[in-house]
Amino acid sequence: MPSDPAAAPSTPTQRRLNPDDRRAQLVDAGLQLLKSTPLDGVSAPAVAAAAGVSKGLVFHYFPSQRELQAAVASAAADELLDMFSSIDPSLDYVAQLRAGLESFISYIEQQPASYAAIARDAGSDDLLRHVFERTRDAIVVIVANVVGLDEPTPVMRLYLRGWIAMVEETTLQWVLHRALTHVELVDYLQSSAFDLVARAVRARPES
Repeated sequence: MPSDPAAAPSTPTQRRLNPDDRRAQLVDAGLQLLKSTPLDGVSAPAVAAAAGVSKGLVFHYFPSQRELQAAVASAAADELLDMFSSIDPSLDYVAQLRAGLESFISYIEQQPASYAAIARDAGSDDLLRHVFERTRDAIVVIVANVVGLDEPTPVMRLYLRGWIAMVEETTLQWVLHRALTHVELVDYLQSSAFDLVARAVRARPES
């Protein structure tokens, strides 16, 4: 029976999978590497070794290393968004916002180098920029819904995008220097969100 196309000679771990499952296996291997490796370190050889397959097989599904990294970054973004979606909707908006911040901070804390690579370097690469923009837009919608704004105005979207960027950069700096306690960091980011919402509500939609 023919083996997976572009695969090396069969090994115990290189079992036959359909294309969707094989692609998911490779992305998952990259996602696990991303927990401890910067995004640029998620290479085809590294993913091949982690998945127990040949480098040629990785390139069969991801013709370039950047496409592989973008797929892994997209999976990481989906993981982050899943954390937000698991917040109990029965909580009041203050508790939901705090829970969301806790999840966001914990996620960045677990893999600061990788998150920084995506958040700061996405502008230099079209594939990564697409992942970054999709994720940022999704978080804007989530935060707007949490504070009771089902259809945020352009002004609110602008303010929320800026606030989320501030949350990211503040958390990345906090991971390095720990100038605040974890509770103080959440308190600060939460209060800044309330200030931002109040300011955006006062702003004219056309401004």
